[in-house]
Amino acid sequence: MSNITDNLWKNKANVFSFKNMQKGNTLLLRILLFPFSFLFGVVTCLRNKLYDWKMIPSVQYDDVCVISVGNITVGGTGKTPFVEFLVRLLSQNYRVAVLSRGYKRATKGFLFVGEHTTPGTAGDEPYQIKQKFPDISVAVDANRIRGIANIRKAFPDVQVILLDDAFQYRKIKPNLSILLADYHRPLYRDGMLPGGRLREWAFFAKRADIMAVTKSPAGISPEEQQKIKKRYARIFPKDIVFSTIGYGLPKAVFSNSKPLSISDLNKCAVLLITGISHPQPFEDYLRQFAASVQALRFPDHHAFSEKDVVRITEKWNTMASKDKVLITTEKDAVRLQQTKIPDAIAERAYYVPIEVKFSDDTYVPFITSSLPKPTNY
Repeated sequence: MSNITDNLWKNKANVFSFKNMQKGNTLLLRILLFPFSFLFGVVTCLRNKLYDWKMIPSVQYDDVCVISVGNITVGGTGKTPFVEFLVRLLSQNYRVAVLSRGYKRATKGFLFVGEHTTPGTAGDEPYQIKQKFPDISVAVDANRIRGIANIRKAFPDVQVILLDDAFQYRKIKPNLSILLADYHRPLYRDGMLPGGRLREWAFFAKRADIMAVTKSPAGISPEEQQKIKKRYARIFPKDIVFSTIGYGLPKAVFSNSKPLSISDLNKCAVLLITGISHPQPFEDYLRQFAASVQALRFPDHHAFSEKDVVRITEKWNTMASKDKVLITTEKDAVRLQQTKIPDAIAERAYYVPIEVKFSDDTYVPFITSSLPKPTNY
């Protein structure tokens, strides 16, 4: 089902450029697509009800804790940094593994992510997670039941398995389900695909145990949090946590780059390369520090080709500043590392790591108190 919804959104995005549309045209488009959105909503609703009524069985695990992290919309809600946050948090007390479907990978079936895999064979996000956490098991498989079985066979001492992007994977009933919703694109204002971005009607959010409103403004006030919770009350009557994105210090994409600090950006002209769903917040962040920013945007999960490298090089050469740097995201960095970027650019190429941060200190007990203790602990 998730592959269908991703393709629906991708095809719609290719036909309609929402950035160039007036609000009235967007509304007209939604009206025109409403019959198709309604039909898709009915189909997904029926599928959910068949699982709810147990007419289609779901597997639940008693001897290992399965945590699902997902969303109800297409496009980025910050799943990967949230999974990384959970790895950091839970690895302190549990033996953790991560299982992803490996979106846009060139391989099929089950695969452990290791030293001989690439972003192309494993998927950029699982590859990134393994690079950052080499001591945990990271695997990819669209068949999550088979994936869990293979992880447990290879590592029988695993206690917690994090399922990345699995909210719609109803074949497994997780011990804990975490739903992510983008602060800038609230579920209660969205509609079903293809007119909107919802993979299923918003009221199915109640299936989750925890909702996190991601990408919230830093320092979001308690008053605004309460307003948002009230708006979500009908969709998600349980408690909600708020998270924001924290940006780290720039790191070298390639080993031959010199160190770069945020303060160094004050005199730098930045060529920003992004292949993510919503690059604008990252651009806005860099513009606070850089002397200038020129951006090249690519589609989400974009595999950089030789033509892309030529395009990047041509853009780089048009920048007159001697103090120029290439900045990219952590996810794009793992894909750029697979290309033959000219040395003159590689020496000045950096990525900015991100981490999930929370509006207050209640998030840890909120999550850990909801976490069942595996029987093999």
